[in-house]
Amino acid sequence: MRFLRQAALLLPSAFLLVVLIFLLSHGRKDPGFGTYPFFREWAGEGVEAAAAETRFLEQALLFFAPAYAFALLFILSVALAERALFGSRGERLSAYGRAFETSFPILLLIASVLVMWFGERIALRQAPGTLVAPLLAALSPFLAAALAVIPAGLLAGPLALLWRARGA
Repeated sequence: MRFLRQAALLLPSAFLLVVLIFLLSHGRKDPGFGTYPFFREWAGEGVEAAAAETRFLEQALLFFAPAYAFALLFILSVALAERALFGSRGERLSAYGRAFETSFPILLLIASVLVMWFGERIALRQAPGTLVAPLLAALSPFLAAALAVIPAGLLAGPLALLWRARGA
């Protein structure tokens, strides 16, 4: 459960990092700054007058916010079920848990940027000129959280041993 809460806290940061990296690495004429037709109808015709960066952030946020709300509801239901089944218990974190909590955020942020970068490259290779960047920016933190778990777990073992040896 602790991992799910940590991931939920990190998802908005990973999302904003991915958006920032995209904005810094793409020019204003990039196809990723386009506007989805449903977004144009929803926001009105004046949406084209807004800055391309603002439009990109709004569209990506439109995809990210419901997925994040769903993830929070899922985590809340798991936490309530855990508390109902096992009751309240004091949490004492092991050396491995502390090492995992240190390595996972770093790997999640790195994995988010890599997922966005690779996803965009694959999408542009498969269908050049398509507008998938806002959707990729919204979903890459979720996929990165799943991908970063195993490397963080593998890195946490030696890190915990190193911290324990240094402390002894």
